[in-house]
Amino acid sequence: MDRIDHALGRPLDPTQETDRNGFLTSYEGPEAEELRRSPYWTDGRRWLGDSEAFHVTDCGRAALAAYLEKIGDPHRKFVVTFDGHASDVIATGRSQARYRHFQEVSDAIPISFRDFCQRSSVRVADVREGLRDR
Repeated sequence: MDRIDHALGRPLDPTQETDRNGFLTSYEGPEAEELRRSPYWTDGRRWLGDSEAFHVTDCGRAALAAYLEKIGDPHRKFVVTFDGHASDVIATGRSQARYRHFQEVSDAIPISFRDFCQRSSVRVADVREGLRDR
């Protein structure tokens, strides 16, 4: 399940369309053979002569969704608003969401975490909301 989650970019809902869907491995070898036999993967194309990209099937997406539900995956979508600009952040709690967004913002502008906290707000996203820029 970790490979599928990684290939899809660790989405909140793996059954929805994701920005990526690929897992690169050696063309020959036990890992490639395992993926070829699995209903969760489909062969992609060869890369650089000795590598192959595999893609997660709908069956694999459904299996990952069931697995995440079974283990009680704590990740949720939060909306962090900083200086009037809202961004979606996937995290396990409000504090983690705020800090993750602070890390992105502080890469672009010099700001202390304290100042960021004073100028930002965090809320749990409504499940019907689409994703904004992350």
